[in-house]
Amino acid sequence: MTGCKPKGNRGRRGIRAACLLGLVLPALWLDGAWAQSEPDPASLDNEPAANVPAPAQPGEAPRADRAKPVVWRLQIDAPSPLDKLLRNYLDLARFQEESSKDQSLGIRRSELRRLVVSAPDQARALLEAEGYFNAHIVTRVSDEVEGQPVVVSMEVDPGPQTVVSKVQFVFEGDLDTRLGNSDPLAQALLDRLERNWALPEGQVFRQADWSAAKNGALARMRAEGYPLASWSGTSVTVDAQTRQAKIFLVADSGTAVAFGDIKVEGLNRQPASAVINLAPFHKGDPYSEKQLLDWQERIQKLNMFDNVFVTTDLDPTQAQAAPVLVQLHELPMQTATTGVGISSDTGPRVSGEHVHRNIFGLDWQSKAKVQIGRKESTGQLDLTSHPWPGRRRGLISAQGSYLLDDNDAVTTSQYLRVGLLREGERLERTDYLEFQRAEVRSSEGLVVSNASAVSGTSQWIFRDVDSQILPTKGSTSLAQLTGGRSYSALNEPGYFGRAYARVTGYLPLWSHWYATARAEVGQVFARDAVSVPDTLLFRAGGDDSVRGYAYRSLGVLNEGVVVGGRSMSAGSLELAHPLSSKMPSLWGALFIDAGDAANRFGDLQPKVGYGAGIRWRSPVGPLRLDLAYGNEVQRWRMHFSVGISL
Repeated sequence: MTGCKPKGNRGRRGIRAACLLGLVLPALWLDGAWAQSEPDPASLDNEPAANVPAPAQPGEAPRADRAKPVVWRLQIDAPSPLDKLLRNYLDLARFQEESSKDQSLGIRRSELRRLVVSAPDQARALLEAEGYFNAHIVTRVSDEVEGQPVVVSMEVDPGPQTVVSKVQFVFEGDLDTRLGNSDPLAQALLDRLERNWALPEGQVFRQADWSAAKNGALARMRAEGYPLASWSGTSVTVDAQTRQAKIFLVADSGTAVAFGDIKVEGLNRQPASAVINLAPFHKGDPYSEKQLLDWQERIQKLNMFDNVFVTTDLDPTQAQAAPVLVQLHELPMQTATTGVGISSDTGPRVSGEHVHRNIFGLDWQSKAKVQIGRKESTGQLDLTSHPWPGRRRGLISAQGSYLLDDNDAVTTSQYLRVGLLREGERLERTDYLEFQRAEVRSSEGLVVSNASAVSGTSQWIFRDVDSQILPTKGSTSLAQLTGGRSYSALNEPGYFGRAYARVTGYLPLWSHWYATARAEVGQVFARDAVSVPDTLLFRAGGDDSVRGYAYRSLGVLNEGVVVGGRSMSAGSLELAHPLSSKMPSLWGALFIDAGDAANRFGDLQPKVGYGAGIRWRSPVGPLRLDLAYGNEVQRWRMHFSVGISL
């Protein structure tokens, strides 16, 4: 792929004209109109059409009989899938399809002759759209025999497909000027245009691909700083004999556009800074459609507005500082919701939640939530600031929880966190200081684990998926590093460190199959005698860990009670497929999990679980239902979860 770009002023117009004439004079395809460099030897004049019904001769049936509808059928002999293409789009084939459904639709000899004569040209146009520019097409019509249908046959030898041999871009407007001045952003855009061009050299030339490639390249220019871009001319030279296509494109980028001042409309009780501080650009930055869309999505995620619309005025007279308009509609200042849910891990639950979107007018949001369940009950208060400059937000969080394990052991825990959240395009980082306490008691009331700790944690979350609810492509990653000191310990207080990582990948396969792979690993670093809060240790088992085993049942046995271990590793592989094309949100899945938690990595003995399940993006939220067999416990276990907001 090359660029016809003279240096400096370089007589650009003259050189462009020479480039254009040199490419298009031999033979031209201009947005769909084409001319072969040599006549096609298999022209219609050479194709047998003499068998088409002709006017009656002496001895033939009377004219009244010849006016009756003809009984006929079409026979197409062409390689697959071209035969299907011709049957779907030839006038002859479509008329035959319609007449087979409605017997009253007959055809006279004159009309049949017209369809047969036009069929080769129609077929050739269809084949050229698929890259066959030297096809040999023969049509025949059988003699009329009483009691038998007339057979219209078409034999197609498509020949080799035409491939792209050259792609050449020429630019006009501000992009051309910046390329001449060696602007790095302009050169980067040109590199992306050439690298992502959807019809590269060596690929079969198809009309659909040609249109898609042009649309894609133009959309990229418009999205990356040149929203006024258009094609000055596009052409394809096709040589049917050598089966090569040369592509030539002239793009007028128009005036480069830069972001100007931001105007926010629709605010009554919320500050404009909450919106402006989220902007991923500054005044004077090159226009980017992606940045506008990302910004709009981030504003929506603030949970402060129910309607968000971000636009830019693309008036060429204001291109150097195009004003940006943000139109909003605020949500109510306070909302309260209730919900019910159930999962195999923690059983049935009810919950209530209250949100205040600007508590005490301090530009902070508050969310208070209470959840009561048979196995787990929690109370939580989260305070989150409105966005600060640099897309940072302050965090304050407090929680208390009660959890009943399968062996009737009770874990109670509390924490208080104060931190800072930094939101990037795909990467989110959170740093916080935390005080927490956790205690584990057996069913007889024996304390088997108890510790409090003060720690600092840095957490990174990376998301690049096509759907947050049921992703099929991309990956998510989470990494945590913690350092702290324990107090009020059952054994000894002391310093500790903690590391945890989890990676999940989503990959579309063939025939609408999708693969999901997950790997996670964790380790706590401390002297053996130092107590660490159980909530900072690791367990495995349950719906989101190793299926086939009870929730948090894989860990370290202490006084007959399972507690957290200092080492953990787990993994999962799942294959899923939609159960029906009529219900694409309902999937079936096959999976295998493995994992374990212990006090040392050398003591890990991964437990295996496998089974099948159902995934459903239901109207009330995502539903998961799995039936898994745990090798270690030698039993089947059902895993499911669904939640409903009321």
